[in-house]
Amino acid sequence: MSIYVIIIIVSLILSAFFSGMEIAYVSSNKIHIEIEKKQEGLLAKILSKLTVKPSKFITTMLIGNNIALVIYGFSWGIY
Repeated sequence: MSIYVIIIIVSLILSAFFSGMEIAYVSSNKIHIEIEKKQEGLLAKILSKLTVKPSKFITTMLIGNNIALVIYGFSWGIY
């Protein structure tokens, strides 16, 4: 198996991850997130960090997805 095939597969997995995270965040129940934050568990700590600056989180997911797709395109072109 060529290294380019591995890069293509990994970049597609990363693209799916970033797209899934973005959709999950956008379609999440904001009231449920606030309830989880008040319970002060591990999930609450993670949600607090993600919801402090929503635009920064969405931007990070979009940039990650774009980078993964660019790597995918270059690798597919070389392969």
